[in-house]
Amino acid sequence: MNAIKKASARKAVQRTISAPIATSASIAIAEVKKINAPTLLPPGQDGLTAWNNNVKIVGTWGIAENNNAWLNISGMGFRKIRETNSQALLALLMIGAHARDKNSIVNVRTEADNKVYELYAW
Repeated sequence: MNAIKKASARKAVQRTISAPIATSASIAIAEVKKINAPTLLPPGQDGLTAWNNNVKIVGTWGIAENNNAWLNISGMGFRKIRETNSQALLALLMIGAHARDKNSIVNVRTEADNKVYELYAW
C-alpha cells in the first residue's frame, strides 16, 4: 500500500510542477507589448510600399479625361499614376514616355493602392 501512495504522490508533484504560468503574468506581458507598440505607420495607409528596380516602361496610356494616365511596366502590367496632383501626374507620364522611347531602365515606387508614386529613369 505504501508503494501505491508514493506513486500517486509523485504524480501529484509532477502535475503541480508542469502547471501553466499564471494568467496575470501573460496579461502583464501583453500590456507591455501594447505600450511599446509603434504609433507612427510607415508610408502608405497599410504600410505597404514597394520599389521595383531595374524594370522598363513598355507602354503608356492616357485619355482626354482629368488625371487618367497609366504606365505599362515590364513584369507588373499597367499601373495608374497617382492622380492627386495634375502637374506631378503629367511629369511622371512624360518621364515614363521618355524612358519608353529610350528603352531605359527605371525604378518605380508603388504603394498599397497599386498606383505609381515615384519614377526614376536612368
